[in-house]
Amino acid sequence: MKKTLLIVGLIGLILSAPISSVSESQDSRSTALLNKLSKTYKSYKSVKAQFTVNIRNKQANTSVKQSGTLYQKGKKFRVNMSGQEIFCDGKTIWTYLEDANEVQISKFDAKSMDINPSEIFTIYEKGFMHKYAGQVTNGTKTLDVVELTPIDKNKGYFKVKLGIDKLANKVKEMSVFSKNGLITTYVISKFEPNVNINDSYFKFNPKDKPGVIEIDLR
Repeated sequence: MKKTLLIVGLIGLILSAPISSVSESQDSRSTALLNKLSKTYKSYKSVKAQFTVNIRNKQANTSVKQSGTLYQKGKKFRVNMSGQEIFCDGKTIWTYLEDANEVQISKFDAKSMDINPSEIFTIYEKGFMHKYAGQVTNGTKTLDVVELTPIDKNKGYFKVKLGIDKLANKVKEMSVFSKNGLITTYVISKFEPNVNINDSYFKFNPKDKPGVIEIDLR
């Protein structure tokens, strides 16, 4: 399950193409919400977000929950979770496993990912049809729900739901419905825009992990 968390945390985890015009599958309410979000997120130079991820298997009636922190700056990102860290400088991706003191090094290919962590907060901008799907209550907050359907039917998931805090104009939660029956839900507990992050923070430094085993898959 730890490996599952690693893969889902990377591929399923918060900036370029405009949102498609309204069609019969893209209503005006969801379009207005997403356009407003896009304008806000594009004004940020960097982002730090604390999150919890819950992976639920409906068929097996099991779930696993973990927390972590995402740092994002342009196409660079870093994800820190218990026992694992993922670094990406936009060209190379390093996946570090603490219990094995091992790091896997690969070329970064955004197209090979179902969901790119560097675009988690703007996932809706390209490759989806969208529609407004009502409201849900999250604690004391009421969230507007927008349902996204990928245009590419070869994706590993068939639906994404965004929970949007309209007053704060931020994505509060995201659920990814995979074809294998898993439902992965991310809840953003703290969001900090425009944090000062040095580019070196997105690169793995073996000196920080004495004795680390490097597996170069490039």
